[in-house]
Amino acid sequence: MPGQDDPLPPLVWDPQRVQIRGFTTGLYQIEWLLVMLVTFYLVALGSPGEGEGGMLLALVAYFGFSLMASQLRFFGDRQRWLLAIHTWVMISFITWFLYSTQGVTGPLASLYLLAVVTSALTLGVQATLLEVAAIAACYLLLFQLGDAKLMTPANLALVGSNLTVFLIVGYLISALVHAIQVSNRLLLAMASQDPLTGLFNRRAFDDLARPIHAMAQRSQRPYSMIVIDMDGLKTINDGLGHDAGDRALVDLAQRLRDCARSSDLVARYGGDEFVLLLPDTDADGARSMMQRLLVSVRESDLCFSIGVASYPEHGDRLEQLFSHADRAMYRSKASGGSRVSVQDQAQPEEHE
Repeated sequence: MPGQDDPLPPLVWDPQRVQIRGFTTGLYQIEWLLVMLVTFYLVALGSPGEGEGGMLLALVAYFGFSLMASQLRFFGDRQRWLLAIHTWVMISFITWFLYSTQGVTGPLASLYLLAVVTSALTLGVQATLLEVAAIAACYLLLFQLGDAKLMTPANLALVGSNLTVFLIVGYLISALVHAIQVSNRLLLAMASQDPLTGLFNRRAFDDLARPIHAMAQRSQRPYSMIVIDMDGLKTINDGLGHDAGDRALVDLAQRLRDCARSSDLVARYGGDEFVLLLPDTDADGARSMMQRLLVSVRESDLCFSIGVASYPEHGDRLEQLFSHADRAMYRSKASGGSRVSVQDQAQPEEHE
């Protein structure tokens, strides 16, 4: 389960993946904007005769690289290093273009800002600062290779003002993206967690259970579904108040969290009903786990009924397994509670 310092659920709840997918379209648009600006410049002002062939080749190669990446969908699995490659390729292309035209003293020296914006949107503050440092090195290289002299008041002011703008824009965009991501994380926690117990809620459990079921089908490995329902919660609420009932629910939730593995899903499914999904665990393993849980609450006032169903032994659909586990839980409840029933057993097992 997620820690207090990170409210996001694990598995498919991945904010960085969402961020990458969200900004990928913007990345290609920035790259194609760069291509259009360079093309417009070459059409409007023409290109120097000596470097015309190399410049056109670089333009076609860069556009082809961006187009190929957009069609192959490189960014499906948090491959942030590929995003970094795009920004470094962009810086290299801009540097080549400036070297082939009027250098950093020309009207398009600010094209580096596109690379800074791209990095700030997708890679964060540290990567953006590193790229601004690389751009500063490219400035020095272009001055060294060109005819202009860096150590003049006008050129020093040009370089200093451009780099300052790059730093400010990069930092502000990175900070804005971070703030948006934090807001999304909090909203996601509110949408996926039960506010009383901190466990997953029903919606999150259903979403997270599906890929585990699909993986079990592909690998032909078992998993178990466990349904737990508290016995006598209404009596606690009526006799001791709802605060006492809430404390009992929180106590049970904590015990479930403590006995579960990091790969297990634990959720409050609604009211006094909890559900667990245990990957790579058959019915015997799930039953043993629940028997240990019953031992741990023997000296407490907690009382609950448990039902177990396993894939593929008791069904091949997620909904079917939940229904079987729920039915087994009601058999435990009908037999007096504080018991574990497995779907294919005629009588529930009473813990001794």
